[in-house]
This record gives sequence, C-alpha cells and structure tokens, in this order.
Amino acid sequence: MILKSPDTRVYTVNLFADYLVSKIHPNEESIFSIADCKNFFIIKGKTTQKEILDISSIIKEFNDKYSIEKPISHTIDLIEYDSTLPTVKNIQFVLHKSQNCSYHSSQISRFLSDNTSFGFEGQPIELTDDTLIITSEFPHGYSLNQGRSLYLYGKHIYYSLPSIRQTSMFIELSLEKNQDDDFIISLFNLDTLEYDKVLESAVLDVFDFDLSWVLSEMKKVDWSVELTNPLEEYSFIKKRNKELIIF
Repeated sequence: MILKSPDTRVYTVNLFADYLVSKIHPNEESIFSIADCKNFFIIKGKTTQKEILDISSIIKEFNDKYSIEKPISHTIDLIEYDSTLPTVKNIQFVLHKSQNCSYHSSQISRFLSDNTSFGFEGQPIELTDDTLIITSEFPHGYSLNQGRSLYLYGKHIYYSLPSIRQTSMFIELSLEKNQDDDFIISLFNLDTLEYDKVLESAVLDVFDFDLSWVLSEMKKVDWSVELTNPLEEYSFIKKRNKELIIF
C-alpha cells in the first residue's frame, strides 16, 4: 500500500472513495474506484443500493469537510445501482512489522521525514501533476463484505503473532474450507521466502474466522482516520489474541 500525504492526488481519490461508501446504507454492498484524470474525476462503482446518490451535493460536502488542496470539481458518474455484489471470501495482501502493519517501517520513516508518499521498501512514488491518471486503491472505496473486513481480520491475526515471528509477509486468507474442513491461511515470509507452516497451524488452532465483531466495530468508527491519521491503528484490530502461543 502507498503511504499518502494529504497534499497528494492519491490521498484525495482514496479519501473520496471512502466518503462515497459512507453515503451508502450500511446494509448495502458497494465498491467505488475513483480516477483522477487531472481536469476531471471518473467515479466508477457498483452498489446493491437502488437509491441514486446526489453526487453534486456529496462532492460539495466532501470539499468543505476536508479542505482538499485541489478540490474535486468536474466528474463523470459511472455508478451502477441495484447491482449484485457477492461477499468476498478470498483475499491476498502484504503486511509488515511496524506501528501500522499496512506499511513497511522504511515507508513510515521516509514519510515522517518529509511527508511525501512512499511505497514498499520506502521507495518514493510521489504522483505529480504530470501523472495522467491516478486511481484509488483497496481497501478504500470497498464496503466491509467486499474484502475490507477480511483484510482487517488479517491485520488482527498479524498483530497477534509473537513479535519475534513478525516480518514482512504475503498473506492469503479464505473463508472457504479445504478438504480437512479448515479455513485457508497462507503465511509466506518475504525475508526467508518460505511458508511458515508452524504459524499457519497455530493460527488455525486459535482463530475462528468469525468476522462479525469486525463488522460491528467498524460500524462505530470513522473510516477516514485510516487516511487522515495513517500511522494510527484501530485499537480493536491491534488487540492481541493472547491464546496464540508458539513454542
């Protein structure tokens, strides 16, 4: 994931994608992707909601609330309503040992030093006005059942790992079960380039893959803090599962 500063275009499209999700009824599903094409924004999305959003009013509210350096103005609305969006049950992502595991420690160090945007391993990826199109990125713009809650559950699992076992990991989670009637989890250590079978077995012994509490807690908080205060983490996600003990 990109660590974004507030004056970047990628920050704006991610924040606006999440703002649109907040305007959809919480019992409905939605996915929004925002593309900044410099002189206009494309709003591409699908939602199960039938009621059409008043995009003009939402844009004004958004610009007023967040005081974006370059406010959103001209837009092309390509939202599809009354769509079918099945619950996402499989996801892959990378997490790191840092104060917010979505970001590598080198990303955070560089971000704190000059407040620009950095990708994995701290390489600067500032997207300037010369970049033709900038699009929002997962999980921003995704409702909880569209992979977001599963991603957060994966972060909760990661924070519960013993510190000595935490490293940059490629993680795969699935709510579907294998032939042994176990949920599927793969933990690939990006330092050793090996799957950690011991950790995988320990996680399956302790975690029940019930996401209901994540759904409940996320409905109580302001999702924008993931961008406006990116180095912070939801306390309920970071709370360790003390039953996870590895010898």
